Amino acid sequence: MRALFLAVFMLLGVMLPARADTAPSKEQLPPNIDAILSLLADPGVQQWLEGHRATPATTQVPGAPTPVPPPSHPLADYVSAIRAHIYGLARALPTLPDQFAAAWSILVADVDDIGPAGLVGLVGALGAAGFGAAWLYRRATSGFEAHIARLPVNTRRRQLVAHGSRSANELGRVAIIAAAGVGTFLVLDYWPDTVEKIVLAYLLAFIIVLVARVLFRFLLPPPGSDANDFRIVPMDGDSAKFWSQRLGLLVVILAVGYATTLSLNLLGFSIEAREIVAYSFGLGVLAVGIDTVRRAQQPTIEDAGTDEGTVVRSKTSAGLLSAYLVLLWCLWAFGAVQLFWLATIAAGLVWANAVAQRSVVHILRRPGASSVDVETSSAGATLLGRSIRFILIVSALLLLAWAWDIDLITLSAGDTPSRRAAHGVISAVIILLVADLVWSVTRTLIDNQIAKVRDTAVDQTEQSQRRSRLGTLLPILRNFLWATLAVVAILMALSAMGVAIGPLIAGAGIAGVAIGFGAQTLVKDVLSGVFYLLDDAFRVGEYIESGSYKGTVESFSLRSVKLRHNRGPIFTVPFGVLGAVQNMSRDWVIEKLSLTITYDSDLEKARKLIKKIGLELAEDPELKAITIEPLKMQGVEDFADLGIKLTLRFKTKPGQQTTVRRRALLMIKTAFDENGIKLAKSVLAQSSAGPQQEAVVSAAAQQKEAAA
Repeated sequence: MRALFLAVFMLLGVMLPARADTAPSKEQLPPNIDAILSLLADPGVQQWLEGHRATPATTQVPGAPTPVPPPSHPLADYVSAIRAHIYGLARALPTLPDQFAAAWSILVADVDDIGPAGLVGLVGALGAAGFGAAWLYRRATSGFEAHIARLPVNTRRRQLVAHGSRSANELGRVAIIAAAGVGTFLVLDYWPDTVEKIVLAYLLAFIIVLVARVLFRFLLPPPGSDANDFRIVPMDGDSAKFWSQRLGLLVVILAVGYATTLSLNLLGFSIEAREIVAYSFGLGVLAVGIDTVRRAQQPTIEDAGTDEGTVVRSKTSAGLLSAYLVLLWCLWAFGAVQLFWLATIAAGLVWANAVAQRSVVHILRRPGASSVDVETSSAGATLLGRSIRFILIVSALLLLAWAWDIDLITLSAGDTPSRRAAHGVISAVIILLVADLVWSVTRTLIDNQIAKVRDTAVDQTEQSQRRSRLGTLLPILRNFLWATLAVVAILMALSAMGVAIGPLIAGAGIAGVAIGFGAQTLVKDVLSGVFYLLDDAFRVGEYIESGSYKGTVESFSLRSVKLRHNRGPIFTVPFGVLGAVQNMSRDWVIEKLSLTITYDSDLEKARKLIKKIGLELAEDPELKAITIEPLKMQGVEDFADLGIKLTLRFKTKPGQQTTVRRRALLMIKTAFDENGIKLAKSVLAQSSAGPQQEAVVSAAAQQKEAAA
């Protein structure tokens, strides 16, 4: 009896999973089955069964070994899965004709209610609704299109407005077509069940193709379709037409292929058969891709004629890209889906990022500017470019997670070591990307400000002095920000990955104290530099002198300053040994000249000539901007042995006194010669022991000595 009950329960356990596929029988049960069911419904029997079900079986077959599962290896399992996938495709290939015939029978049976003419009428009504809505929309927006055609496009902003308005108008037409098509599809309630789902799949594929067409016309409009042939992606008209057509063809193949595989699922095709059909569409994509690569990499006639290596490089790159596309198709067709998505997303990310960066530079370039012009990138361009790169990388990670069936929400909430590690790596990547974005924008702002300071004119206005000081401080600020941001980003990334950064910070503090004691000179240099900058002792571009060091300040670091001597050598002087600094480039410079004229010269006439020369120099177009006070004679300095010593002075802007001095001496010599004013002659006497003190000897004394 107990064996009978166990047999009944085993029979029920076998039959329960098949209840969904077996229709319930309405026939009267045999008497023995009815008795068994009645017996099972008895409460006492159920209690007895529950008790024996909870009691584990203790009897075992003596000597029966416990089955041990074979050892598993991830790579071996992956290869076995690929092999099983290929064998499944090989078994399904001969069955394709039969499955197509069965699908045709399903379609014919499904269309019998309305007939072929009714089906054609429904599809025709659907198409008429869509194209009719497009025609009405075009008529209604004809004035808006004319207004767009009249928009000025002399600036980049106006080009973007006109181009965006035209693309928005096209997108509105697609939206009207989609609304009309979907609305008509919903209103017409005469569709057969299977045909209705198939038509809906192809309708969605048609809408996707229209949206992709608008997108390609926005990025790569064909020549003559936009004012000045403006394109988001920098490209000539023929290339834009070529790429727009090829990308559009790829979208058509992919959309139709996806709708077809969905339809085959409705028609009862097996999974392997649907995969074979999908791989056939993939062969079409592969053919278009290889042909596109071959034609896009073909050099022009001029390039081929001037450089024979261009043809070889072009063919090599085209061959490598074609081989890569074939590899992608093989990975997909052989079932290595994870590797396929990884290779596709990696290549697509590199290509999309390169196109995006070029597009940003092209959009922000002034209209009519040469494509080879190198312009200083603005903060807006850097922010836009880095933001696009950030979005592309994050999107690639999300797409890869979707392709690999990784639930990021579950991954972030999980507490296993592998999930924590994966979540930490993702967080660290995002932190580093944000840090790179912040640093790029900050560096661009500082570099642009430094470029403006270097382009400042020579005039020493208050604004230019402020800019000069900024040019001194900004490089140090840039280095400090980079070091700070790098340390903070690395610490945050390590913390996100689960590394305890507390001991690192404590260790860094202890190491800092130890280094501080061992590098007192370095600390002295750094602190001295800080105080020099706070005192505004010198700036980049100024000429300073300190001890035996002098030159023009070229740049700073945290511990030293670089001085360029006027003869070329550059000195790297630590701040700690700089000492007192003599700045020769601030505010103004007074230059003094000494002239010695003979005793028989007219002093008043010399004074008037010098004054006249000073006024002429002050009115000179080249020297007027740098002269503060004109040249004038201060008076008689001394009655020397050789003549009367005169003192002259003038005031100029820093660093410009040499130019005025040379011009003044030349004009004084010419004016004195024309007016009979003689300069006392002098010679430099030297002994054989070396240079001695300069001895000035008059010409008359020399003549007397020669006569004696």
